[in-house]
Amino acid sequence: MDESLRTRHQILLVDDDQEARQILAEALSMDNHGVVEAGRGDEAIALLEKQGFHLIITDLRMPGASGEELLAYVEEHLPGTPVIIITGYGTVDVAVEAMRRGAFDFQQKPLNLEHLRLTVRRALNKVQLNHAVDYLRHEQPYIYHLKALVAQSPAMAKVLTKVARVAEADVTVLLTGETGTGKSLLAGTIHANSPRKDANLVTVNCAALTETLLESELFGHEKGAFTGAHKARVGRIQQAHGGTLFLDEVGDMSPATQAKTLRAIEDKEVQPIGGSRSIKVDVRIIAATNLDLDLAVSEGRFREDLFYRLSVAPIHIPPLRRRKEDLLPLAEMFREKFCRETRCMDRRFSEEAALAIQDYRWPGNIRELRNSVERAVLFAAGEIIQSSDLGLSPHAQKKNGGNGGLPTLDLKELERLAVEDALQRSDWVQSRAAQMLGISPRALSYKLDKLGLSHPGLEARRRR
Repeated sequence: MDESLRTRHQILLVDDDQEARQILAEALSMDNHGVVEAGRGDEAIALLEKQGFHLIITDLRMPGASGEELLAYVEEHLPGTPVIIITGYGTVDVAVEAMRRGAFDFQQKPLNLEHLRLTVRRALNKVQLNHAVDYLRHEQPYIYHLKALVAQSPAMAKVLTKVARVAEADVTVLLTGETGTGKSLLAGTIHANSPRKDANLVTVNCAALTETLLESELFGHEKGAFTGAHKARVGRIQQAHGGTLFLDEVGDMSPATQAKTLRAIEDKEVQPIGGSRSIKVDVRIIAATNLDLDLAVSEGRFREDLFYRLSVAPIHIPPLRRRKEDLLPLAEMFREKFCRETRCMDRRFSEEAALAIQDYRWPGNIRELRNSVERAVLFAAGEIIQSSDLGLSPHAQKKNGGNGGLPTLDLKELERLAVEDALQRSDWVQSRAAQMLGISPRALSYKLDKLGLSHPGLEARRRR
């Protein structure tokens, strides 16, 4: 059916004046609303007991049950359903009392039909917004349930243990890891399992905006603060008051924005651009980056004091190639999800496809795995997904080259090998290992946490 012909919302229109009711029903039908009419209040209540409506428009004085009684019924049995009161006997006192009892709006006859149509649109938009907020606060947290996250590998199990601990602690968290490893998902998980879960989680991508726009996004601005600032705007930090602010790609902040962000964190207040007033905020910070912030600090690209503020509880998320045990469970999870969503037949991985998934290096990590499985589910020729359906790049396959049979290494893997070698040579004396590597003991400690390395004996004792 043509989208333009579909009924958008069901409205219950209650008025004992049949002629006025018909005129109003025709006006509402112009906006594709389905209108059900009732001439009495008790008739309207009987309809409400049988079916649901998105909006109710009712007169005040009617035979049977009055508009006030109908409003009271809606407030008790259908909370959240907006009611617009219309009447020819309106006074200020009547209007105030109707609004106090929960009416969305009060309009006096003769009605301005254009104004009423606009009010109806506002009421329905508010309902949709309330439903979206309700979904985000009550349904979406299941996405962030710790038990729902795939973590069969020891490396990822260790990460989730840390996530569970810091979620309750209400401390600042720094998530590090390559692009696509799931930093945003873990930020949401920390928030959803924290005491702040009923407040907002506000996300800002620090790499997606210019310096000026990022400052405006974070701190807000006053009207006329800069060209194009035609009205005042509340910043994301203030929007996150009582909740969590997720600073994604925080390593891409300019030095000036870093300074302002540090001041906001330390003082727990923000000052909108172009304004002189300071606004107190209570916000938990979760930051994420795919950069080596320790290196950025040593090179002067990132403020050391801000780094210390952000890394109270650092958590490094290992790349997918270090989580071999998670590969097939993740692929199966995505396969089931996309088969269900696209209503395709229940397609399965062939043995060759499963081997290809395990042998691939996944430079794009979980994001690349998700995209590959979605593509395979959509375009596989039959019930079985072949390795060719995954569309994996041959450049990222594990291959033996002319380097003595070693697999191709990236810089992060070389760093890991160098750190492991230094630790073994120094018999795990970290100060000596740091000296061999030419870095400070503090920098080595940060790298050990980032790489998920700890003394083998310590891991054995933990397992016991």
